[in-house]
Amino acid sequence: MKLAEQFHLRNNRDVTLNVRPIEIGLYHDYVFEGPCRFGRGDELTREHDMMVIEMKAKNDEKMLHEQFGDIPGVNIMDQIVIRRDETFPLTNAMLEEMAADVEDVDLYLFNFTVFGADLAIAFAQKYGKPSIILPTPNNDAHMSAAFRGRGLEMHSPATIEDARKTLVALRARKVMANTRAMVVVRNNSVHPVTNYDSFLDHFDVTRKLGTSFTYYNLHEFLDQLHIVPPDSNPTLPGRKADNITEEEQATIEAMVDEFMAGATTCDMDREKIIPSMRAHYLVNKLLAKLDCNAFAAPCPDMCATRRLNHEQTTLCLNHTLNNECGVCSACEQDVSALLSMVALSAVSQSAPYMGNTVPVKLDANDELRIKTRIMFRPNSCDEETPRLAEQEADAIMSIYHAVPNRQFKGYDAEPASYDIRPFAMDGRWGATVRYDFKRDIGEPITLAKFDPTCSKMLIARGTVVGGIGERDENCSEGVFFSVPDGRAFREATMWTGNHTALVYGDWFEEMVLFAKSVGLEPLAVG
Repeated sequence: MKLAEQFHLRNNRDVTLNVRPIEIGLYHDYVFEGPCRFGRGDELTREHDMMVIEMKAKNDEKMLHEQFGDIPGVNIMDQIVIRRDETFPLTNAMLEEMAADVEDVDLYLFNFTVFGADLAIAFAQKYGKPSIILPTPNNDAHMSAAFRGRGLEMHSPATIEDARKTLVALRARKVMANTRAMVVVRNNSVHPVTNYDSFLDHFDVTRKLGTSFTYYNLHEFLDQLHIVPPDSNPTLPGRKADNITEEEQATIEAMVDEFMAGATTCDMDREKIIPSMRAHYLVNKLLAKLDCNAFAAPCPDMCATRRLNHEQTTLCLNHTLNNECGVCSACEQDVSALLSMVALSAVSQSAPYMGNTVPVKLDANDELRIKTRIMFRPNSCDEETPRLAEQEADAIMSIYHAVPNRQFKGYDAEPASYDIRPFAMDGRWGATVRYDFKRDIGEPITLAKFDPTCSKMLIARGTVVGGIGERDENCSEGVFFSVPDGRAFREATMWTGNHTALVYGDWFEEMVLFAKSVGLEPLAVG
């Protein structure tokens, strides 16, 4: 059992978008014809109208389950049918009938033939819930303009496929609003030393996205890695803390054994892996205690204390293992990258990756050459760079960090093969998962990143074209990918910053819809 499950952590896989269909049908008490009432014989009777209402409601409900019932995390609730006569009554009783279980509903889907807009508008004004209308011959523009003109949220997809993407995007919005991030800090809760391009104002992020934050002291966190009496920590003298226990240590060591046994190659001693797994365990223990479901910590700030060297651990393994479970976890306390990962994983139902984003050029032999070799061994690029043919030099990028995972193809997919290598080159400590991105050449990916003001979002399509660093140490692990317009992608990163997140698959349109749903400007490179 994975730790996220053992600790019963909330994760983005658990979030459900509840969609309530509302059918509004019109019947006539009198037999008559006029400008908007016509028919022959029994077609003008009340009984015929009632039959049409029932038939349409039944067919619409069946269609909704057929078209949307297979979307992960989307729940089509029981339909509510409102019947009104040709005097167009609008009563509180009708609105209350429509509002059954309103606190559980995230989105109202309206269906009606004619003369239902006033009732739908009154309902939306009273209860303030978002609405959607499916494409129809004559009512979707009518409803959309009426809602939007009154400042009411109305989604009006042009096709059923667009409607599916809209539901996925709105579920991601709910996931974001249900995210509480535990952020380990040293000196500054917003800006660690390497991330002045992350969110400037977390209060504004909460206002726009609904995400909340819990901050946790770095030294208190590290002290609790020790198996000592829980009231003996120097940062919390006399206060009972959440130190790892002997019993938990036995569980941690069993997890290490399982982790090593599953690897294709393990280039670390067991004792060197245990501290990183212990950090992973403590993170999840604290996430459960604080009711958080996302995590970030400031790698350089922690490194500068020398305590990571003292503890012989990094948080790379924790980030990898939690990302595989839908509990997003980001390097370098980059909260804007963290929430980008949350959004991407929510739409894709797969584990994200994040890291430094660097433009790449080709040499005369069409071989990838990274522009900077900082943090790489002298020969690592030459040993592992794949040959690529017919690629535009300004359209190839790379992302590198030592936090790939085994669930890029989906949370429920068979875990990919992996190697275990150390982060530290000399002491060979700090366990990391190493993944060969070259196996995925040709795979589509989707990339995203919030800007520092939480007003823009980079969203891009890409294709994997190579990989590097699977046999290396530290943050040299990386993926090379092409984008449709390298210059546009680079310019977007000038707004959004260094770290970019990605998931496998083409989720470009869903992410654009997500960005718009939370009021952000999409910087789209698709």
